[in-house]
Amino acid sequence: MSYNLNNLMPYIPASDYEKVATEFLETYYPQALSSPQPVPILDIAKNELKLDLKFICLSEELDIYGMTIFDDGVVEVYDPIKGLYDKKKYSRKTVLIDPDVVKKTNVGCLNNTIAHECVHWYKHRMYYLMQRLVLPRHAKFCKCQVDQVGYFSNEEDILENQAVGIAPKILMPKQMFVKVAEELGINDEQANWREINRLADFFKVSKQSTIIRLEECNII
Repeated sequence: MSYNLNNLMPYIPASDYEKVATEFLETYYPQALSSPQPVPILDIAKNELKLDLKFICLSEELDIYGMTIFDDGVVEVYDPIKGLYDKKKYSRKTVLIDPDVVKKTNVGCLNNTIAHECVHWYKHRMYYLMQRLVLPRHAKFCKCQVDQVGYFSNEEDILENQAVGIAPKILMPKQMFVKVAEELGINDEQANWREINRLADFFKVSKQSTIIRLEECNII
């Protein structure tokens, strides 16, 4: 993997997402690569990456499901009781997750949201370190929106796409995922909907993510 030396943005083509997910698990939870099991992504985030997860409302429209903070500073969050946005100071390595958005959307379950933010910290913190040097008075964070169209800069679009692509592969390691899918006899989305639900439950991910992963692995 290479970096843009001007802004330290990692160059990760989609063809390398599987490799990055495997490297992540080799570092933080290697047993998931040798035996089928759900990946304890919350434990990894807290105990391995040392991220401080906080659950808080982030937007009135419920269109931001997560935020990773890369440098100490003030960020804007929404207070649903007051019906107002408020500025609060958070420390570096804080991850904010809006639980209502996670419940409301089909973007993925809580585990996928946490994995998504883990990817941001794992691969993108150097990019935001560079932003701190360029704009020292501003808090450095990324907001992960339900619908990112029209919100991110081109660079942040790329980083967001990387997190979207890598996170499910961390939660569903390819070889172990294929093994369980084959044991369940899955080969057709319509005919095997019960088995697909069981597969999703096993890896503790959403059914939507499971179907996408089955298609990626050429199982359905």
